[in-house]
Amino acid sequence: EGAFLPRFVVGPLDTNMYLVYNPVSRDSVLVDVGGDPSEALAWLERLELRLRAVIATHGHFDHVAGIPRLGPLGAAKYIHGDDVGIVELSSGWYSSYTGEVVEVPRFDVLLDGDVELRLGTLEVVVLHTPGHTPGSISLYIPSAGALLTGDTLFSGTVGRTDLPGGSEGALAESIRKIYRRVPLDTVVHPGHGPSTTLRRELRANPFVEDALRDAGYRFPPSASTSLRTSS
Repeated sequence: EGAFLPRFVVGPLDTNMYLVYNPVSRDSVLVDVGGDPSEALAWLERLELRLRAVIATHGHFDHVAGIPRLGPLGAAKYIHGDDVGIVELSSGWYSSYTGEVVEVPRFDVLLDGDVELRLGTLEVVVLHTPGHTPGSISLYIPSAGALLTGDTLFSGTVGRTDLPGGSEGALAESIRKIYRRVPLDTVVHPGHGPSTTLRRELRANPFVEDALRDAGYRFPPSASTSLRTSS
């Protein structure tokens, strides 16, 4: 049974919020509620979906600010434990950025390392992918052939590492982990901007190329002919 992933662009930084759901069992997960969740909530009601979890890929305000607006839905809220402090810090940035006071989101489950979650009938493989923040995670959904990367990996680029808790070295290692653990033809759904695939990023993303070359990655023939050559 394949999962669907409608995308909703929300919040002041045009964050991609995703509703992952199984159309047969109607189990669902909401990812990166960075702004007004009303459109996703309308989908939940219209399709009679059961919300099993709300997951943040990391603690920056543009990925969590809408969580307090979800109301009493009863779904557990997940974040990696290493980003609890980032949530507190970043909530202050939201007020400075927008002039509005935001309620600091609270989480029920603090993740640690890599873990496989069973959320009703949905399987979600959580990969700890620090670098953009210490607790950044990527979510692999096998039934959808999809990887939700938050601000770790984008089409053509990667997340910034100059904010508190960022690490260029950790981000490079996270890119290598993704390519070790996730099939190349997986569709990447990032926290901002368009979707891509891991295979495409071998050809189109110099940050991915550099991180993998440094680890001696053997590029597939279809990718190696179109990659930049090192000087």
